[in-house]
Amino acid sequence: MARLQRGTEVFELWLDRVDGEVWPHLMVRRAHADAIDHAPAERVTLRHQFGGDREYCRLMSEYLRQGWQRVRDPAREDAIPDEPIEPTLDATLRADPGDHAAALVYADWLQQRGHPRGALIAVQHARLAVPDDPTLAAEEARLLAEHAPVLLGTLAAAAPDDGGRGLHLVWEHGFVRGARITGSLDRGESEDLLWELLRHPSARFLRELVIGCHHAGDQDNQLVSDLLLHAGPRPPLRRLVLADFDDSELDNIDISRAPLGELGGLGEAYPLLEDVVLKGTGDVELAPLALPQARRFALRTSTLRKSTLATILAAPWPELEELELWFGTPDYGADVEPDDLAGFLAGEGFPKLRVLRLMNAIFTDEICPAILRSPRLPALAALDFSLGTLSDEGAALLHAGREALAHLTSLGVFECSLTASGLAQLRAAGLPVDDRPISHAEAWREPQQKRWRFVSVSE
Repeated sequence: MARLQRGTEVFELWLDRVDGEVWPHLMVRRAHADAIDHAPAERVTLRHQFGGDREYCRLMSEYLRQGWQRVRDPAREDAIPDEPIEPTLDATLRADPGDHAAALVYADWLQQRGHPRGALIAVQHARLAVPDDPTLAAEEARLLAEHAPVLLGTLAAAAPDDGGRGLHLVWEHGFVRGARITGSLDRGESEDLLWELLRHPSARFLRELVIGCHHAGDQDNQLVSDLLLHAGPRPPLRRLVLADFDDSELDNIDISRAPLGELGGLGEAYPLLEDVVLKGTGDVELAPLALPQARRFALRTSTLRKSTLATILAAPWPELEELELWFGTPDYGADVEPDDLAGFLAGEGFPKLRVLRLMNAIFTDEICPAILRSPRLPALAALDFSLGTLSDEGAALLHAGREALAHLTSLGVFECSLTASGLAQLRAAGLPVDDRPISHAEAWREPQQKRWRFVSVSE
């Protein structure tokens, strides 16, 4: 059950799984806070019997964006215990969660007040010097198990199962430094888990958050985005990965139907972000986009839209060193053309850019001349055209302009449309070619017919 509140009004929604029925019912009720527990529940009428979980996410997102706050039911027994907080030390660790000295002072302060996190901080700090010490490892495990209701609460039930589904945590100095939510969890389950994580005291100084693409076949991450931006505490994140999946999962996940939702204001909510990776549809709403501390930004999609690209290229990136853009194909809605990159390749913005990845593009050959004459090129250490349609014709252009590329330490061309001859031409030019032994281009060759070229990631 999810409970949201605005003023004195409360709205509750939950999925009711009835024995003997495959699809859950969506139930809701709305009333004054004093009367909500006695208010009658209503079953939401759906167009399709399997749509309850999707409507759950849609309603939750709608209410969050209207200013409602998700809250815990005060009658639940698994409420998180109050934890003593020393404001000065708390502020110090939010600014620098890796401050060992401040963490140890915090450990003493907490131990004086009888809180088990103090002992956990001390033990985990000691393990940094001797990570393989069995005595310290056993003591850390004992503390986490014995004090799980305080240190983990409901998160303990989300520990990874044998298949790897669930919540993976990395601890440092008594707090969760990194978290990954992964696996094909039921819709609503992973969002609930994210909410529990963000509000738990152990995640106050969370620096790294990776959220897997958990709804195979129809991934809707709008609620995840809304929870990050509108619901509950905001930890000092440095790294954020949304809708994460690896290459082995591409066959099961339609990236062209994995909306990331509205992420405008991400930088305002998490101004310390240094590394952002987004995977999904390219029509994600990013404006206003301002990530002043970002060193790396990646948008991996098969459907990049002009408006999204314009938002990215117009944003201030004073510290950005690595930019990765996947463009995709018009067959699934991508509409970016080479001319849309003209201002960027002419040198506008991005003063510290060192790594440029223009990947999964249908027009790789067409942009090669502009890149070779770009005033941005001399500052780059690495250039990547992987997953796109770079052909032998494009390789010939790069070979002819090899002097402009001679300073590169890496030229990514894996899973492009190059033949062995094209690769040999690049290597003969002395370029630092980075390729992989997988060639999708050969799979599309038809005897005695035109050789078609495709991006590697489309649907």
